Amino acid sequence: MFTALSTLDLVIIAGYFAIVFLLAWYVTVQERRMKADKYGSSDYFLGGKNVGWFVIGASLFASNIGSEHLVGLAGSGA
Repeated sequence: MFTALSTLDLVIIAGYFAIVFLLAWYVTVQERRMKADKYGSSDYFLGGKNVGWFVIGASLFASNIGSEHLVGLAGSGA
């Protein structure tokens, strides 16, 4: 079994980090440009601050209830 990384492995890892860094830089620049406009990521995540109570409640419910919860309920009933 090999214990050291080869040159190709290091190039792939460095390329991955370079792509992630460039993508993050691009998104940051786009966000700064959009902040000059009315809409941005804060408006997206806050829903324009005009979301009703039912949508907020459904979102909280869907976030807290996952597949493992449903499987656990089925297991406790068996």
